[in-house]
Amino acid sequence: MAETNLTITELEDTFSTITSQILGTLDESRVRIGWPREGAPAWKIDEDIAFILVAFDDDPYTRQTETTYPALDQFNANQSVAYTRVVRVSWTFYGPSSFEDADKVRVEFLRQNFKDTLKAKNLFLITDTPMPSRMPELFNGRWWNRTSLYMRFNEKVDRRLTVPYLQSANVNVIGGAL
Repeated sequence: MAETNLTITELEDTFSTITSQILGTLDESRVRIGWPREGAPAWKIDEDIAFILVAFDDDPYTRQTETTYPALDQFNANQSVAYTRVVRVSWTFYGPSSFEDADKVRVEFLRQNFKDTLKAKNLFLITDTPMPSRMPELFNGRWWNRTSLYMRFNEKVDRRLTVPYLQSANVNVIGGAL
């Protein structure tokens, strides 16, 4: 079995693709990673936009590891350290449909419609998912519709390292008086 762990970019791409499918859009400017480099907000007040940020949460479950040494060949073993990472995905929606878009994303994940896609990447939804939070934002003297949503996912990670078997050892017995 190969090493399994997703990079931040792979996680962002996965959730960006799923979010685009849920919202029924192929427009790459509709679902974005992170924040605009040109400044905030860098889009029009009546545009529906979604931003995705991926981070890792500390959790008691992430501290549990399992180390095994399956044989690789007669001279080496694979040291396998398996553990769970908790991935926190945050969505920030802007626009007239911001709350509806956030609620739609939440419900589609809860329906497990993307369970197979996530499972193929060793990702599993933690179903204790809070409701979207509507928080209009004041920018440049105008109130912008804004809704935030976050969900957490467990990612099964397996990191491997080849370690050689001990082939020989020198043993010195030193006798002494009792």
